Amino acid sequence: MAIIRLAVVLFIVEAVFYVMISVYLRSTKTEALEEEWDRRHPERAGDSPERRTFVQRSMTGFRKTLKARLVALVFVVPTIAIVAIAWFVNVQ
Repeated sequence: MAIIRLAVVLFIVEAVFYVMISVYLRSTKTEALEEEWDRRHPERAGDSPERRTFVQRSMTGFRKTLKARLVALVFVVPTIAIVAIAWFVNVQ
């Protein structure tokens, strides 16, 4: 029963970190794209429908990038570490 509780708590903590990191990465990418728009179009700097369209189109491919996919390691690395530690402790 303890292992099930550990798995549930671990999954919840990993999910929270996954969401936080994903939101952070998306916001930094969005900010960079907004700055790029302002740099390219200084006469139309600031919030505009064209800028929102540019950012939205540029963000469509972001989920497929390596940076966005590496966030999934938040689920894999701690789980493997806990399983390895448990295995080493029980072997001895």
